[in-house]
Amino acid sequence: MERCPCCKARLGGAILCPRCQADLSKVFGAEQSAQYWLAKAIRFWEEDETEQSLKALELSLRFKKTRLAFVFRDFLIHQQCRVILDLLTQKQWLPAKQWFYSLRLLLPHSKLLQQMHAFTDYLLVKNQEHAKSLYSRNQFNQDIIELVDPNCK
Repeated sequence: MERCPCCKARLGGAILCPRCQADLSKVFGAEQSAQYWLAKAIRFWEEDETEQSLKALELSLRFKKTRLAFVFRDFLIHQQCRVILDLLTQKQWLPAKQWFYSLRLLLPHSKLLQQMHAFTDYLLVKNQEHAKSLYSRNQFNQDIIELVDPNCK
């Protein structure tokens, strides 16, 4: 931080503002915490621990919203959307839905994530309807077989 958030005086690295004497130690602490958690998020991503990376990035953004954190967040969301689409093409709706919950913490108002989440819900419902219709057809076939041949079970 180069300027005091209270009076806009130049700080020159001082924890106390030279003009208004505001104690900025908590603000500097928050900045350092944001940098720490952003570095952790990047390390977790490098180690292929995406879920931990998302949680660390969320903490970083709570301490301070930096340009780098936003760029990394957008990168992670873009990357995870690809993972979710892959899960959807493999008809793995529940794991895809679980990824959405993690991503929505980072960007709860994203139109893209809302649309993909709604699409996942649609596919999940369609899959359940399809499974019920298959069960009904199988049950119907079994009932027919039992009517024709009561000894066959």
